[in-house]
Amino acid sequence: MESFLEIINKKFDNKYSYLKLLSIVYDINQKLCTITFLYPYKIEEIPQEDKEQLEKFLTDYLSLKNQLKVKYKRSFLDEKLIIEDIVNFFKENKKSLAPYISIENISSTHDDLDVTIEIKLNQDVLGLIDELELKNQINNYLDKLYIANFEIKIIENDEVLPEEIVADDIIPTLTKARRYNVEVVKKVIGGDIIPKPEYIKDNRKPKVSVILAGFLSGKNQKKFVIKKGKHEGEEKSLYTFVLKDEDGSVDCVYFCPKTHEKDMDALEENMFILCVGDLKYGLSGRITYYIRKLSLASPVAKEQEAAVDYQSILANHKQVVFPDMLPRSNQSFLFDEKANYNDFILKNDIVVFDIETTGLDPETCEITEIGAVKIEHGEVTERFSSFSKPKSPIPIEVQELTNITNEMVANAPRIEDVVIDFYNWSRDCIISGYNIVGFDLKFIKKVANRLGISFNNTVIDAYIVAKQANIHPSNYKLGTVVKLLGLTLTGAHRAFNDAYATAQVLMELNRKKKPEEKD
Repeated sequence: MESFLEIINKKFDNKYSYLKLLSIVYDINQKLCTITFLYPYKIEEIPQEDKEQLEKFLTDYLSLKNQLKVKYKRSFLDEKLIIEDIVNFFKENKKSLAPYISIENISSTHDDLDVTIEIKLNQDVLGLIDELELKNQINNYLDKLYIANFEIKIIENDEVLPEEIVADDIIPTLTKARRYNVEVVKKVIGGDIIPKPEYIKDNRKPKVSVILAGFLSGKNQKKFVIKKGKHEGEEKSLYTFVLKDEDGSVDCVYFCPKTHEKDMDALEENMFILCVGDLKYGLSGRITYYIRKLSLASPVAKEQEAAVDYQSILANHKQVVFPDMLPRSNQSFLFDEKANYNDFILKNDIVVFDIETTGLDPETCEITEIGAVKIEHGEVTERFSSFSKPKSPIPIEVQELTNITNEMVANAPRIEDVVIDFYNWSRDCIISGYNIVGFDLKFIKKVANRLGISFNNTVIDAYIVAKQANIHPSNYKLGTVVKLLGLTLTGAHRAFNDAYATAQVLMELNRKKKPEEKD
């Protein structure tokens, strides 16, 4: 079957052979079909008469009863954009390798339409991949996005997987809060491991610096030979085993230097161990625990929970918060607006939330309001908003700051019911907010942990995104960043208003730069 472009070239004797089809999008609401072509950056502009000729042919050929829009985009060979697209390739198509890939690992140069890409991988990864297959896949991916000839080079860098990590490098993960006690018996690989381990069951998505514990089973040592680079021909050990706690298990991998082979060989079946490592998609496609530190340990009896029957709350829960749809944008150039965002915004469902509380301490204070919005495919689509009734009165100074009075929350639902609805609404979405890691998540997770539910969502803190962006505000308060970006925040210190403003900030900071823009 002939391709779309082959039909066009046959009709017009290859007059438009320089074009490449980028996308065909049909908007059922607007009854609009949008066809987008790429053309080389060396062509300044496509003549208007050629555009009209193409549009008339496409309308007739496709027998469209609805409106047709034909767009043309110059294929700029911007090196930053090419590198970002390669990173996206790994995130979308090679999840097992994505943790090893960042912008710093990739360089791009071009001479006219010939583009050379260099991707640096460490020796352990190089020993486990098929280079030719990977090069071809990247080439095919880029060929759909650019008009150019790509040469992909995969080279070894000096990086090796870390054998040890100091205690200061351990980042307590705030996306999972349920932890339990163990007693360390002996350090085997690396230094101290703090704080307490999390439950394996609660960790089913990629995450860095995770502490897990459990019984070791099925240990196996594999030898592989490094295929290329300065360590070509060297043999290295790879240990695999399964780690099991009381209600979960995970596949484990440890790239072992020779200095620790005896330590690993000494580990026996059903030994209880405590580990630090990263959860990533393994070469099998499953979540795999890549271990950096390991100690022998023993479990400690659990402390009894308070007498509140939270399982009964879950079983008898009735929905108390009913999210409402927000008006969809109806502008004629909606496709253009969406295309200005990167894949993080366009390809993920993101819930951006904020809370108001009776004070700053999650151990003693309570939530009085949760407000959130959902971003889907580059649009803010839904709103979640609810008060909750605290057990203690709201202090007067907090009432003055938030404009939330005791009267306003007097008939509000219990926070447990609100959090259950929020959990169900945000499930399978990325969770975001402004400084939520340091504040909001602690409050939410305190309630969720009592109920026995876990927010396993990936967490992106918009505060951290702002600090990493090249915007240079006088300070990083939400209002300051909003103003600097030319956005609007009305009714600050109310949960929904702050959440909506944060969503706008997150989208703006993930807007694609135009080729002519410079940092």
